[in-house]
Amino acid sequence: MALFLEDFEMDTEEEVRQHISDSYEASREEVDKYEILIAYESVGMYGCDSSSFFLFRDKQTGKLYENHGAHCSCYGFEGQFDPEETTSKYLQSEHFAFYGGGYDAEEQQNRRKIIDYIMTLEEDE
Repeated sequence: MALFLEDFEMDTEEEVRQHISDSYEASREEVDKYEILIAYESVGMYGCDSSSFFLFRDKQTGKLYENHGAHCSCYGFEGQFDPEETTSKYLQSEHFAFYGGGYDAEEQQNRRKIIDYIMTLEEDE
């Protein structure tokens, strides 16, 4: 079950995939390689203090990938689709960090939802 938060809260999976492709300048083929586990994006007024976090699972290998993005001013998330391989062990450790957008009125609740979701991930083999 995917977790879509903040700006994605009311979106379908197809809408999130298309948004990633458009806003992050990622090919649809690249985006579709992954199962979306977590999609979080908070875009502030005029784009200021915006951030995103995605957690993906590769459909073929089952490996986890995380993608963080941020921007302020008139530029967006262009060129920031660069999923990095990760593990559930790392995500569940004190080393993992998640930054919510400055305009997220529910940042603490969204942070808790993300951490709770991550804690349900099975240990990597």
